[in-house]
Amino acid sequence: MDANSRRLYEIGVADLALRFDPALKLVRDPFLPDRHSPHHSLWYATALLDGGDAFLAEAIVETVLEMQERREDDPHCGNFRWHWEDECVVDLNACQFVLEALVRLPLDQVSEALRERVFEAMRLAFAEAERLEVHWTYTNIYLLDVHNRILGGEMLSDDAVVQRGVERLRAWTDKTREVGAAHEFNSPTYAAVQLNCLADIGSRAADAEVRALAVEMEELLWRHVAKYWHAATMQLGGPHSRAYRRDVVGASGFLKVVLYKLLGDERLLAKIPYYDGPDAEGHLIVAGTEYHCPVDAEEMLRTPGRREVRGVVALEPRTDTAALVTPEFAVGTMSRPYGVGAPPERWPMDDACIAYWHREEEPGYGALYSRYRVNAGKIGERSREAASWRDIWEDGTFRTAQAAGRVIVAYGLAPRGQRPISSLRLDIRMLGVAPGEVLEDDGRFVIVGGDALIGIVPLAPEALGHSKRVVLWRDADETVISLVNYEGASKVFWEYSSLAGPFWKGNVRNGFALWIAAWGEFASAEAFRAALTGVRLTDEMDGWRRRIAFGEVELEYDLREMWP
Repeated sequence: MDANSRRLYEIGVADLALRFDPALKLVRDPFLPDRHSPHHSLWYATALLDGGDAFLAEAIVETVLEMQERREDDPHCGNFRWHWEDECVVDLNACQFVLEALVRLPLDQVSEALRERVFEAMRLAFAEAERLEVHWTYTNIYLLDVHNRILGGEMLSDDAVVQRGVERLRAWTDKTREVGAAHEFNSPTYAAVQLNCLADIGSRAADAEVRALAVEMEELLWRHVAKYWHAATMQLGGPHSRAYRRDVVGASGFLKVVLYKLLGDERLLAKIPYYDGPDAEGHLIVAGTEYHCPVDAEEMLRTPGRREVRGVVALEPRTDTAALVTPEFAVGTMSRPYGVGAPPERWPMDDACIAYWHREEEPGYGALYSRYRVNAGKIGERSREAASWRDIWEDGTFRTAQAAGRVIVAYGLAPRGQRPISSLRLDIRMLGVAPGEVLEDDGRFVIVGGDALIGIVPLAPEALGHSKRVVLWRDADETVISLVNYEGASKVFWEYSSLAGPFWKGNVRNGFALWIAAWGEFASAEAFRAALTGVRLTDEMDGWRRRIAFGEVELEYDLREMWP
């Protein structure tokens, strides 16, 4: 291994060893230490085999195989329990994550009897994968399936399994080429899974044509990620199709581990004050994977520069992305919410609008992101009493428009059913921003810390109660501007229970305009504030249509369908 890979390998092995439970011979889940994970355990078995401890490694593998559902009358026969403590198959993705670890397990170092047991388990798991036939838009699991079939089928000498994997790779390639990006695009976690799968196929598949196709598509993913990457802060600029708390706040995650192997920048593995959850994600996988990053993508990953990015990431329904990446900051948006499947199921892990900017103070950056929140508690009361790694999902639906550093973000409700509601609000949440760095003037906010100047202009939120409509406050380590639609007694909003029906008059209105610029563009914060005040801002209704203009940026959408 090269030095970066060796470091990742040692970190990964140490983390797995720390979580290993010798009584059960399984590795504890990093987020739920009272539970035990099969695929994490298999990665530890791989490390033990590398170190010559076949006895303990075989005991771990045998325990994991006991977690496979083998009853023929079970609808998920061949799948695995997500945790040892589960009574049945609860997470359908366990099949692919366990297969991935088995496919990479050095089976030439285990007994013939155990090897045959592993092969039997793999055959059952491939039968389950065929029944599940996950949709191509679920990119990371789909590519895990492709990876496992091609390389696992070769291990089994099963040409039918291999060919099915090749067919699915070609089908995904055709659809992805048509769009120009993976459906699960620009994800700080799942871009790494995608790259790992394609890189491993590109290095290890027996068929040269298959290897070449996998490398071609791996290079497409590298270039996509590199376009949004902000080298000055070592952050993946937005928008993100799927992001966890660790990703949003800028902690070390799976993609950063991959990039550390390539770039060797210590900031990619550094601890940050905004996140205290597990941080040894996939280190062994990355250490043992040979990547094929093209030279032009690596140059973007290494060198701060300026570029405007526009792309289409989905055709049905059409979803566009926009971003501005500069040496000082990166800001990006997506035009509509992210969904998976056909028709798409809403997955509320997206970042509609997210920005990072360079700061001299540790950890070296600030971050801004938006979330529409339902029943988030009262403004002024800390909302993150739980661990800092717990996610804040997106509770609303949105539409955006962006031109360079100017952005419009409009929000409405998603269907709520008969759920009682005590608060509805849009949060603009900022990390690395001290209270004294927020200047307020006539309902507009200017943030002056770091290498960027940020202007935020709230759009007057539709009043569904009598609470104050715009509030600046501090929520633990985040500075928040809340735009309130409702805060009051718990009640069912009949008008919005299904976004249809006899009381329906169109969606709730909320949103904001954002302008982010480098300090060098203005003589002072006052000059920027004056320029922000001078930008034309309108927010008008014409029947069902809402029309918002912020300078040269304009957004129009239908409040019935939330359609732009």
